[in-house]
Amino acid sequence: MASRDVRPTQSFVDSNKLPDPQWYSHAASIDGPGRIILTSGQIAQHKDGSWPETFPEQVRQALANLSDALQSAGAAPKDIVKLSFYVVDWDVQEMGLPLVESVLALLSHGAGYTRRPVTTLIPVPKLAFPEAKFEIEAMACVNDRARPWSDGRSATTHAVPPIEVDVVVVGGGFSGLMAATEAQQAGLNTILLEAKHRIGGRSRTQKLKSGPGSVELGATWINKTTQPTIYGLTQKFGLETSEQYVDGLSIYQFEDGTVVQGGDDLFAQPGKGAEEMQKLVMIIHAGASAINIHEWDDFPADEDLSFIEWMKKKGVDTDSARVQAMCSSLTTAVVGREPDEVGAQYFLDYIQSGFGYESIVSEGELGAQSLKIKTGTSSIATSLASTMKPGSIILNCPVDAIQQSESGSHPCLVTTAIGDSYKAKKVIMANPTNTYTKINFTPPLPSTKRSVLSRTKPGIYAKVLLTYTDAWWKKAGLVGKVTSFVGPICFGWDVSDDLQNSLAYFISGNIAAKWHEKSELEREEAIIEHLAQLVGPELADKARDVLEVNYVEWTKEPYIWGAPTCAMGPGLLKKYGKAFREPVRNLHFAGGEFGFEWKGYLEGALTSGQRAAKEVITLLCEKS
Repeated sequence: MASRDVRPTQSFVDSNKLPDPQWYSHAASIDGPGRIILTSGQIAQHKDGSWPETFPEQVRQALANLSDALQSAGAAPKDIVKLSFYVVDWDVQEMGLPLVESVLALLSHGAGYTRRPVTTLIPVPKLAFPEAKFEIEAMACVNDRARPWSDGRSATTHAVPPIEVDVVVVGGGFSGLMAATEAQQAGLNTILLEAKHRIGGRSRTQKLKSGPGSVELGATWINKTTQPTIYGLTQKFGLETSEQYVDGLSIYQFEDGTVVQGGDDLFAQPGKGAEEMQKLVMIIHAGASAINIHEWDDFPADEDLSFIEWMKKKGVDTDSARVQAMCSSLTTAVVGREPDEVGAQYFLDYIQSGFGYESIVSEGELGAQSLKIKTGTSSIATSLASTMKPGSIILNCPVDAIQQSESGSHPCLVTTAIGDSYKAKKVIMANPTNTYTKINFTPPLPSTKRSVLSRTKPGIYAKVLLTYTDAWWKKAGLVGKVTSFVGPICFGWDVSDDLQNSLAYFISGNIAAKWHEKSELEREEAIIEHLAQLVGPELADKARDVLEVNYVEWTKEPYIWGAPTCAMGPGLLKKYGKAFREPVRNLHFAGGEFGFEWKGYLEGALTSGQRAAKEVITLLCEKS
């Protein structure tokens, strides 16, 4: 077996251009993970308060005290990497030899060699105690998490107590940011803990390397009319929007590989799957219209099936390859999961929450793909964050445990993977539902809550941005919109603006799962070559002449692991819909999945954050 290429190491280095330091080192290098131990200045005072009289005696006693301090912290003299000496009335002739001899004895004790840390000697006129002639402090490093065993009786550990706040918000996506800002604006001491290195969740605006513009690797579109909360934030923060480009022909690829171009009326044309598509849309429209997004119990039990089974029950020929492809394209585009994985009630509820099928799939004044924010959706996240007090948002801070007690003013103990802990009166959970299994809850979440949270399925999703020097598709009369039943491109739109020319393409469902298995270059090539095939031989070279490629495999994104939402299978929404959003003692629940309107969209995330914040504000402000 080959040796590890990277392991924790410590190196002491002497420069050949400097005088030989003999017993210490010019520099030290600490590579890899390690545990750093710092000591306070150690003087020669005995435990009973007495002092040695001579300088050599004080040096030996101070070094003994230093050794004890290191051992109490789980280190030893052999782990020292830096020493600092403070000597009263330093005289190298009289003090140099006893100091060096004692230090070398310490550094060689029990190690079989003499360690050569970096050192600094600072002459001083006096120290904190008039009796003190010598003081020493050390920095030590122990490789990785190694430490000697101790029964704990030789040292008293003063653990850092939890930070007390009114509200902890778990998750820094749009929902968590909205909840945190509203709680803080209500006068509540609020901290937001985000596991990732950035805020925004499934929104991610990326600056281009090839030019001055930026592209959206996550959530992109908003609507002025049907999404008043997020549009209101664009007005509040002075963010400009632009309309989605809609002029030109779209490209469609059917399950047999046939590629056609047409407008929105393509499926009304004979022989283009019109009958199947129109029937699907009518059934979905009727089913979604019957849904009350605030009630779940009245959904017919005999229809609580997977989406594909429900379609079959409604008389659709689900054995047809065209119908199977249409159903797959629809559910994977909307929630990232195949039609046999998604519950019919959940999917219809999702469609209805977005104001119906036409709204979900369309552009224009009432479409979900209506407006783009010129500076990107991430500017909403950063604008919200900028309204909070400095230090209120902690990044790279994944929560791994939440404990609720029966008593106390701050009954919630929130512990993070980096070791920080917080005591809170209330906790707002705003992380994706598929990440709840990464957190240990004490006591456990109720079975009704646990049953649904543990079974939500994150969408299998990726988004690829192809940036070009010019919008060649527009010149060719194409709008940039693509729908393919074959893949790897599943669907997408033009997302160009005044600063850049880009096409955004989505890969979803089983097609995405296969695409994820390819190497990075293979993934890029598959998308570019598929686009070249879709636009035809006359435009293929232009499709291949890509200026820049950016993409995110949301399925692999740490602490998110899927997009655009987490879907429910059959039976879950009807059985657990009420419990899904209910608080659990002092835990309140937000996130895009918890929205009533616009589930899985930025609007739904924001409004669910508002709802959770309102719950917490009402309870805490009533008590005060």
